[in-house]
Amino acid sequence: MEITTSPHRTASTPWGRLVALAVVLGPVSVLVLLPIGLGLQRYVMSSSSMDGDRPGGIPRGAVVYERLVPVDDLRTGDVITFRPPPSAHVDGMVTHRIVAIGPDGIRTQGDANAAPDPWLLQPGDTVVPRVAFALPYVGYAYLFAAEPLLWLLATGSAGLLLLLVTTGSRRARAAPATPVGAGAGSNSDD
Repeated sequence: MEITTSPHRTASTPWGRLVALAVVLGPVSVLVLLPIGLGLQRYVMSSSSMDGDRPGGIPRGAVVYERLVPVDDLRTGDVITFRPPPSAHVDGMVTHRIVAIGPDGIRTQGDANAAPDPWLLQPGDTVVPRVAFALPYVGYAYLFAAEPLLWLLATGSAGLLLLLVTTGSRRARAAPATPVGAGAGSNSDD
């Protein structure tokens, strides 16, 4: 009795590789390049201050796409991204909703916060980024890619997995197939 191996899967065609590449890189290209072409800026929500019950709330980990608009076009209810005044001692940009616009400045508040922000915005620029739309959870990929240690860990894991897969397939090809009954239990001295 002889053991036969199963037929090998045929190698993918160049068209198959192109389709696989488009399936992987297509969504990434749309998320990264299309907004740039449409004149949008993007930010990742790294806090949960806008994750409230209010319609239009933005959860942590969402990618927020924004368009620069004149300060005169801002209205109560708009969500904007801004740098708080230096006296606020807040590092980085903040994305909050406008709750009041007055002659003394713009009052903002996070949807999940109980009280308005303790500062009044005095926009020094003539334009401010206003949220056009947000994609929930997509920002976690951006946050992951921004962390060098996580990026190194992911790259190292992928490399190790690739090494294990290629080494295993080489061993499988190099091992000779022995027919059943050959070797063990046969005695040629009889």
